[in-house]
Order: sequence, then structure tokens, then C-alpha cells
Amino acid sequence: MLPTTGQNIILEKGYDSGVLDVGDGYVVTVHIESHNHPSAVEPFGGAATGVGGVIRDILSAGTRPIAILD
Repeated sequence: MLPTTGQNIILEKGYDSGVLDVGDGYVVTVHIESHNHPSAVEPFGGAATGVGGVIRDILSAGTRPIAILD
């Protein structure tokens, strides 16, 4: 389990995304989403809803996505 409190953790456990202060005015927002069933039924649509959920949750944390990893 990763730490959920500390001096560099901006949003704590219970929020949709983790936000970490990495210094020099930058933060890293992390979110993990699982859409196994929709992706198995219809891969393109399932992936689209999964990515959409990740982007929504990152934006709702007050940050903006610059990269998405699969």
C-alpha cells in the first residue's frame, strides 16, 4: 500500500485521484481505472469510457492531464 498522508501529498485517501507535490511548483496526479467487463464486451467503447473516467477525475482534482499510460 502506498502512503496516503505526508507533507508532499495534497489530496489524501478518499479522493478519486492522488495528487503529489514534486517540487518547483509541479504536482503529479495519479489515477487508476479498471473497466474489465466493458472492455471485454466491446474493446473500443470500453477503453473510451475508461480513459474518459481517468481524464474526468484528473480534471476534477484541479489538474490537467499531459499524458495517459496504458
